[in-house]
Formats: sequence, C-alpha cells, structure tokens
Amino acid sequence: MFGVTDDLRDFVKGLTSITFQNFPIQDEGEPSDVETTESNVRKDLSEWQERHATLVLTTVKQISKLRYELCPRVMKERRFWRIYFTLVSTHVATYEKQYMEEVKRKAEEQIKDEKEKESSVVGENSSQSESTEKNLKSKTSSDEQELDSFLLGDLEDSDGGPDDGDASFDDDFDRIGNSDIEDEKHSKKDTGTTV
Repeated sequence: MFGVTDDLRDFVKGLTSITFQNFPIQDEGEPSDVETTESNVRKDLSEWQERHATLVLTTVKQISKLRYELCPRVMKERRFWRIYFTLVSTHVATYEKQYMEEVKRKAEEQIKDEKEKESSVVGENSSQSESTEKNLKSKTSSDEQELDSFLLGDLEDSDGGPDDGDASFDDDFDRIGNSDIEDEKHSKKDTGTTV
C-alpha cells in the first residue's frame, strides 16, 4: 500500500550521499516550526509520504544511515525528502495514486453516510414534530374549551336542578333583577339614616 517493495528497496540501496548532494534542486525557505513524527519524519510531507518514509526508514537501513549522514550537516531534512521522493517517484507513484484515490473514496462515502444520517434524523424529527404539532393542536383546542367554560360558565344549567323547561331561567333572572332592587333599598336606607 505504501510502495515499499523489493524493487524499491534495491533501488534505494543504490543511492549514495553524493547522489543527494549533487541533485539539482534548490532549497526553499523552510519553516523552522514544522513538527516531526515519532520516527523524526517531518510533518510537512503528505500523509502517504510520511507513512512511506517511516516504513522505508525502519525496513531499509541504508536510507536510514544515509539520512543520518546527510541531515542536518549537509542538507536540511526537507530537501532530503524532496530529493528522495523525486528519485523514487517512478517506483511509488502508482501506490501513492491508489492510496489517494482510496482516501478520496472513503471521504466521499463518509459524506454520503453523513447525509443519509442527516436525512433520516430530519425524517424522524419531522414525524416527531408532526405528532407533537397534532398533540399541541388537540391540547390547544381542549385548553380553549376549558377557558371558554371558565369565562362563560358551564353552558349547561348551573342551578343543579333538572332542566324541565318550566321557566327556571325566569327564576334566575328574577333573582338577578331582585338583587338590584334589594341593593337600591339598602342604599336608600343607608342614605336616609345618615341624613
């Protein structure tokens, strides 16, 4: 997967410090705060290059010795790895391409899965919100009926007796009317006694 094949090992064993020193590549300005991994491979490499470099350093002792000999005395690590990957590009290009395609495919699958999860969650939420909305509507209409009943009074007969249609409403109205007359009598008595 990372291109560390017998063919690559044989090729790398033929590399010398003179190959790296005489390689026509210019140094770029190098950031000094670049992190390194456990095996001291720089983090400015791609993920695939970093893994390849770690594998090569642990499995091909000649490249590990060559790197130790050259870095940092003769050249900077960044330059070493740029030269190395340029030299081995014909041996590892197909592996790197396959790896990058696999990473891209997995990322697309992950995005697709996340979208499916979102749509299923949205579907669940919309069905939940629909049932919640129905519950709220029924609760609201029930609350409105209770409020109407409270404010207007029970629409059924409130005197507790059976409604037999014998002018029971008249009794209620008579009491209301009589209470007004009673109030007037009491107020006249109160004003008459105080004057």
